[in-house]
Amino acid sequence: MPDGAEVCRSCGKRVVGKQCPECAELSKTAAKKCPHCAHSFTREEKISTVEAYTAKADLLPTLLLRGRLIPQEIHLSSEKIVIQTWGFLWLSRTDEDIPWEKIAGYHYHTGMFWDSVEIQTRGQKANSIGCLPKSSGMKIKEILERMKE
Repeated sequence: MPDGAEVCRSCGKRVVGKQCPECAELSKTAAKKCPHCAHSFTREEKISTVEAYTAKADLLPTLLLRGRLIPQEIHLSSEKIVIQTWGFLWLSRTDEDIPWEKIAGYHYHTGMFWDSVEIQTRGQKANSIGCLPKSSGMKIKEILERMKE
């Protein structure tokens, strides 16, 4: 093969470019999607720019609407989203890990005083956090909206 060749003349396979994390095939360096499996390289770049953000549900609506004393928390990072739900008197905790690659969509519900966000995932059940202050709900919605393709 000549120096600087991007494609093999005999088999037609790309030899230079960026490797797809899904199918391991090489694509053009400037490609936005993998031509083999349609993986989005632009979404991957957006995910890497997510700044860490943590929000906690308000206590009063958690008590009134969910009948719980301990509010849920949501932690967003460039790796994943984690929704923490505490059990009775902090004796147990459920962490729902949602990798960015698995997110298929979301529903943002706004109320008069509090917001809620439901995150749909591929191959998992939907995860939700409610009783969020309006500012936290809007910030989470904004981050999720930027991740859309």
